[in-house]
Amino acid sequence: MSTISFAQTTLSSQDRKESKDVSETKTLFKGGSSPKIKSFGLSFSPIVQFGQLGPQQGGILALHLNNKWEIGASVLGSMRHRNEFYSNDLRQNFSALSLAYTPNANKLVHLSFPLMIGVIRYQDETMLATMPGPGGRFDNFYWRNGRNAFGLQPGINAELNVHKYIRLFAGANYRLAIGNDELPELSGFSGQVGLKVGFFNHKVNNKK
Repeated sequence: MSTISFAQTTLSSQDRKESKDVSETKTLFKGGSSPKIKSFGLSFSPIVQFGQLGPQQGGILALHLNNKWEIGASVLGSMRHRNEFYSNDLRQNFSALSLAYTPNANKLVHLSFPLMIGVIRYQDETMLATMPGPGGRFDNFYWRNGRNAFGLQPGINAELNVHKYIRLFAGANYRLAIGNDELPELSGFSGQVGLKVGFFNHKVNNKK
C-alpha cells in the first residue's frame, strides 16, 4: 500500500509539472539558468561599396543577439558626384532589412555572413530628360517618382576586432534585382568596407 501511495504521489506531481510546462507561456527573453537570449548589443556601421553597381555609400543600424545574430535596417545609395557631370552608372538607392550571422565573433579575425532584403529605387532616364536645366539632376524629385525593384544582397565579410566596441570589416556581395522594373544595371558584384561601432555582447541578467 505504501508503494502504491508513493507511486500515485509521484505521478500526480509529474502530471502537475507537465501541465504547468504546457500552460506556461514561452518567451524569447527568459531569465533563469539557461536563457534563450544570453547577450545583446547595438551597433551602427557606415559602409562604402564599389563594383559593378558603381560607388555607393550608406549604413546599417543593427541589434545583436547572443554575439552571433544581427537584425536591423540599412540603406545604400549611389554617391553624389562633385560636379554636374554624371558617370554611366545608374543612380540607385537600396533600402533593406539587414540580417547577419557571425559564428565566432570573439576571435580576433572572423567571418560574417550578411544578407540584405529590400527595395531598390532608381532614376528614370525619361523623366530626367524632361527636367529643366542641369541643376535638376541634383533634385530628389526622381527618388520620389522613380521606379522600384525587389532586391536581395547576400555576402561574406571578414571582420577584425579592433577594440571591444569597434570592428573593421571588408568583403564581397552580389545584389540580385527582381520585378517588372528590374534592369541589368541593378544586379552585380560589389566589394565593401565598413566599420561597426557599438556594444556587441552585453550579458543578460540570469537571475529569476
